[in-house]
Amino acid sequence: MKPVRIAGALAATIIALTTALSAQSALTDVGGVLERAGRRVTEYFARAQSLVCLEKVALQRLGMTWSPEGMARRVESELRLSWDPTPENPTPKEAKTVRQVLRVNGGKPRKKDYDNCTTPEQTAEEEQPLSILLPQQRQDYTFALAGRETIDGREALVIAFKEVRKPKVDVSLVENNEDCVSFDIEGGMRGKIWIDVETQDVLRLDRSLSGLVEIPLPRKATLHAGSPMSWTMERWDSSIRFKRVSFDDPQETLVLPISSTTLQVTRGSGQPRLRTSTEYLSYRRFLTGGRLIPQ
Repeated sequence: MKPVRIAGALAATIIALTTALSAQSALTDVGGVLERAGRRVTEYFARAQSLVCLEKVALQRLGMTWSPEGMARRVESELRLSWDPTPENPTPKEAKTVRQVLRVNGGKPRKKDYDNCTTPEQTAEEEQPLSILLPQQRQDYTFALAGRETIDGREALVIAFKEVRKPKVDVSLVENNEDCVSFDIEGGMRGKIWIDVETQDVLRLDRSLSGLVEIPLPRKATLHAGSPMSWTMERWDSSIRFKRVSFDDPQETLVLPISSTTLQVTRGSGQPRLRTSTEYLSYRRFLTGGRLIPQ
């Protein structure tokens, strides 16, 4: 009887090991992980349309030694998500964050404020970073498993990514402010995504430029004596953290962005080193309703 029991125990062990290996393989299948995370992001965009939050941004200039230089500029805005699926296109390529600036340094924003050359004050809407996981965008990146880590007490798979497109720069002068140059860089990004093993929610998203990016300036910005013809973006690093936020009536829990930091180093500009710290606070629902009025 002993050999039978040993054989049975060995068979059970083999089955358990096979099951564990299958589960492990499923977790480390990058394509499968991205597919599940993409579905979670799509669900999040659909549910987060009814949310607004307060965005508090502190923009701090840094000196040569990376220490703060002068007072930080503080901008408070109301944010909401714009996501417009249609029957013809149930999963659009991107979602956008829509911004309405409320206060600057504690007061109302002023139109003739020449210090308002900041991203939150000049950008009414921008692409939601999690759009990278939507099906139509994943083809623009290469992805690879980069290990496992514990983040905020949650076990996470770390996925490294790199954008296939090379950097392309769109530059313009901000209307009514000749000293403010606005530029967008598309392509040339790389980074890491931390995905919750159990829920497939994104817990952290880091992005940075893959290399130096030349920013040609508009001709009008180069007319002053000694003005450079271009700037060089030496560094752009961003990290966004996500956590669970609970709501009542009805009860619901969503994983939402709660903070982000960005470090920007631009050679040749009047603001060469800038650290941006952002908090996302006071999440709340805005619900629409209606009523029938009898004739």
